[in-house]
Amino acid sequence: MLPLRRLALPALLAPLLAAASLSVGAPASAVPTGSTSTDDVVLYQRCQQHTISYDLAVDPGTAFWHLEVLLIDPGGRTSEQRVVTSATAPTQGIVSYPFCGSEKAGTWTVRATGFYELVPLVQLPLTLPDATFAVRPMATRTTLSPKPLGDGRYRLTATVRQQAEKGFERADGAPVRLERLVHGSWQKIPGLSLTTVHGRAVARVAGHPGQKVRAVVPDRNSLAGSTSKVVTL
Repeated sequence: MLPLRRLALPALLAPLLAAASLSVGAPASAVPTGSTSTDDVVLYQRCQQHTISYDLAVDPGTAFWHLEVLLIDPGGRTSEQRVVTSATAPTQGIVSYPFCGSEKAGTWTVRATGFYELVPLVQLPLTLPDATFAVRPMATRTTLSPKPLGDGRYRLTATVRQQAEKGFERADGAPVRLERLVHGSWQKIPGLSLTTVHGRAVARVAGHPGQKVRAVVPDRNSLAGSTSKVVTL
C-alpha cells in the first residue's frame, strides 16, 4: 500500500503546478489600442466647434487610463490638450476644438498620447496612431457684368459668392481686383481698391469697345481665390 500513497501525492499536485506555471506566465493586461478620426474643416466666417472622435480598446484588467488629444497645424504649432480619463469619460467619445477662420489652411494632425495603469500609480505609456484632416478655405465663385455709360466709360459689377454650410451665399468683405488684357497679359486696372458689400463690388472705368476685362478674387487664408469669365466691352 505504501508505494501507492507515494505515487498519489505527485499525481494530485502535477495539474496544480502546471496551472500555477501558466498563471505566472500569462500577462495581467494587454496594452490599450485604439484610434482617432475626424472630418475635414472648411473655414467659414463664423466660429464652429470641430469634433475629434476617439475609440480606445482597454483590457478589463486595466485599473486606470489617461488620454491627451491635441492638434498640430501645418506649421507644427500645437493646440491646447483635451484630456479624457477613465474616471470621467467612456472609452469611446469625442473632444472638440473651435475653428474661427484664422487657422492655417492645409493638413492638420491629431495626436493622442497618455498612459494606463495595471496597478495604481504605476504608469505605462500609451500612444495611438496619428490621424490627419484637411483645413480648407471657403470656395468662391466670381462673375463680372459690364454696362456702357457713354463717353468711353463703363460700369463693372463683380458678384462674389462664397461657400457656406448649405450651398453658396453672398460674400461680404471679399477683396476684388479688376484686370484688363494689355498686349497679351493681364494687368490690374489702377486706382481701384474694391471690397464686396452684400456680394457685390462696383467700379466705373475707362475703356473701349472690344477690350477684354475680368474680375479676380485673390487667395487669402479663409477664402479661396476665383476668377470670372473674360468679358468683352
